[in-house]
Amino acid sequence: MKRSILTGASLFLAAFASSGVIAAEATQAVGYEYGMPLDVARVISIDEPNPLSCETVQAKMTYVDSNGEQKSVTYLKQSSACANS
Repeated sequence: MKRSILTGASLFLAAFASSGVIAAEATQAVGYEYGMPLDVARVISIDEPNPLSCETVQAKMTYVDSNGEQKSVTYLKQSSACANS
């Protein structure tokens, strides 16, 4: 009985964690605007889709600022497929 309760609780928490409800350092991404000042001390990751054709995609950069706070910004860029065109 205890084992099934623990299994059920684990599945419940895993579902919430994968949906983004539970996150250790969840940050709301801000859309970049031209001229917007960015305080980037260290880049953590840059995520972007990789389409097969040359097109504009939305990328997301997650970084740490000079105060040690984790932040995210989204921006538009050409896909990596454009370099091969």
